[in-house]
Amino acid sequence: MSLQEPTEEKNYLYAVLNLPPTASQGEIRERYRALSITFHPDKQHDLRLKGIAAEKFLEIQKAYEVLSDPFLREVYDVLGAEGLSRQWPAELRSKDSEEIKAVLKHWKTDHSNEVLEKLLQPRGGATCTVNVSSLFARGDVYDGESRSLGNRLSNIKVTGLGVRHGVMKALGPKTVIGITSEVRPGSRNVLAARGTLTGALRHQFSPRLVLELTAAFLNPRIITAKTTYSDNENAVSVQTNFIPAIWYLFPPVTTVSFARRLFRDSLTQGSITWTYAPELSGGNLEFNVYSPREFDLMSLDDHVEAMEESIYGGPGSTSGLAAGVRTWSFGLTLAGLNSCIKAEFLLFFHELSLRLKASAEVGFRSVAYIVSAKWVGHRSAFGTGVGLSTKGVILRFQLTYFEQKWTLPITLTPDYDMNLALYTVVIPSAALAIGYQFFLKPRRRAQRARYFEDARRALNDEKSELKREIESTTLLLQDVARRHMDAERSRAGLIILEATYGPSPDNEAADLDVDVTVPLQALVHNSQLYISSRTPKSGIPGFLDPAPASPKSLRIRYLFRNRTHYAEIPDSSQVVLPLKDHLVM
Repeated sequence: MSLQEPTEEKNYLYAVLNLPPTASQGEIRERYRALSITFHPDKQHDLRLKGIAAEKFLEIQKAYEVLSDPFLREVYDVLGAEGLSRQWPAELRSKDSEEIKAVLKHWKTDHSNEVLEKLLQPRGGATCTVNVSSLFARGDVYDGESRSLGNRLSNIKVTGLGVRHGVMKALGPKTVIGITSEVRPGSRNVLAARGTLTGALRHQFSPRLVLELTAAFLNPRIITAKTTYSDNENAVSVQTNFIPAIWYLFPPVTTVSFARRLFRDSLTQGSITWTYAPELSGGNLEFNVYSPREFDLMSLDDHVEAMEESIYGGPGSTSGLAAGVRTWSFGLTLAGLNSCIKAEFLLFFHELSLRLKASAEVGFRSVAYIVSAKWVGHRSAFGTGVGLSTKGVILRFQLTYFEQKWTLPITLTPDYDMNLALYTVVIPSAALAIGYQFFLKPRRRAQRARYFEDARRALNDEKSELKREIESTTLLLQDVARRHMDAERSRAGLIILEATYGPSPDNEAADLDVDVTVPLQALVHNSQLYISSRTPKSGIPGFLDPAPASPKSLRIRYLFRNRTHYAEIPDSSQVVLPLKDHLVM
């Protein structure tokens, strides 16, 4: 599919009616009537021409259906035939012509970018390393110079600058090739740049076995081969790096890794990695344990549902902190004097797409801490972090947009300065908390209010075909429900007094409940009511989902043995009536 549709293809429907794109609605109607009479199959007496006339008549009908509809005509004029195959929101029709054009052009731009991304999968990155340690140096003299503000600013230096770009191309469903170029500064002079050019090949032999090859075309020419085998419980990978020109002098650097899921009822994973290199006597040995666990702070449904609401357009929680993943990991590296232990804790909030991470590494020679935060959007991401080690305090910013990444590491001081690291963490954290409290949280409340208002409008729309269908179904179930109720009343059995289905009864979701008393009474059999948790309640005859992707519950007030019971059952739970726990004391 081309990125830009040819003009003659885009204006094809106008050509069918033999009209220019500037034709008025009156001209379109007049030409349609004339052509319909000419090509109507019933007007053809020659059987050989009847089939051709019928085909042309349908083409004229289609052109008129599109061009006589002001909204569809706007879509066709901007996006061509491709736009007609897309389902557009009903509320878009109510906007004026300029607003419709703006939305369509925005979609066209995004769609073109997505096509480009799928064709080449471009990935790029730029890294600019800055040293601003002169701003935080203590004392009155720095390298023999006065520490005035002017001198401090003049000593800020760019110590590194690198650019990387790569493209990938799928040769088939199992094979992908790519090429990456990178330019890095020299070790002594930032302007003395050096470049690398690397090719990559990835082939998936089966869903479990993958082979990856990379080769550097410029000096030093290094070839890397990696094979990975994985199933539901285990993963094994072997990677080797070697230089073809001197492979007989130095054994290749080899890494072997094995990972396994440790417990059947959790996602905790353990791994062991051994790395051999000529400069390492005996190599490195690493042990790691990684354990992710989902959490849910919402009052109704579980974390999976909360995550789906955020992803598929539901309102989610007001705070945005209700559901996510909490992960911890511990590691031990055995490498002589470079041995160390590592620990990491990560929080990911699904609704905000926000990741917070803290990690620490303690060894014989060094101690390092890293605290970072990263927000990930649909096409962009922004992250920041602070690292403290024997190399100093480094503040890092990272911005990603359409797989293009810009990284800015800033050296605040080359010394191990705990106080400076602490201030560097506290100030951005305070800014994040203020922004969340006064911007993000009010914004989420407004989004939730808008979502429920749209749901309320759709529910109360008298022209809603689905609502009319539900009302008709309820009428059909009334006789069945009445017979069941009479039978239950005669034996003091299960009688549904009132039942509603909808979101949590708060101010935002007011008036969104659907009365399902009759459909539920019709399901009562022998003083029992059972609905499986696997049965979507919106599919039960007489039910209507008033707020798709929002957590809902079924609230039932019923009589059993002439005593009042009440139950509030989450949408994802099974319905079992009667139960002693539902008895109202």
